[in-house]
Amino acid sequence: MSVDLLEHEDSPGVQTAGPRPRRVRRWVAGVAVAVLVSGVLGLLANDEVRANTRFDRSHAALTLTRQRTAVVASELTVVRNQLHVVDGQVAQNHLALARDTTQLQGAQQALADARAHVSHQARDIVDLRTCLSGVEQALNALSVNDRGHAIAALDAVAGSCSAAVSADG
Repeated sequence: MSVDLLEHEDSPGVQTAGPRPRRVRRWVAGVAVAVLVSGVLGLLANDEVRANTRFDRSHAALTLTRQRTAVVASELTVVRNQLHVVDGQVAQNHLALARDTTQLQGAQQALADARAHVSHQARDIVDLRTCLSGVEQALNALSVNDRGHAIAALDAVAGSCSAAVSADG
């Protein structure tokens, strides 16, 4: 029987629609499917590599951002502590300023009182000098026996002498 089959396949006028064309078609279809699957897998792998690269870059950027955020947060804590210290200093300075303002107001009042006293004493000195000048003139006039001129000199300074006496108390 096997010999008959071989003769039948080798016969020139007989067409064989047997297993060979189906095998070739299957083999071509299988290769095509394998190439197609390989191409799709290649594209998927390439896309996966790109996605991994993007993820790695994003992860690195996130890590860097977290580090920078930590540094800024620590700097912010330092600045807050410094601000708290400065706030305390400002409060102390405000209290010192209030004390100094009160002392300054007291000193200004004492200065105003002293100025008023000096002004009053200056008027008293002017009155005393005027009175003394009139008494000297009267004494000089009396030394030469000029009573009229002595009385006139004392009358001229009588107001100044009265003011000087009342200022002394």
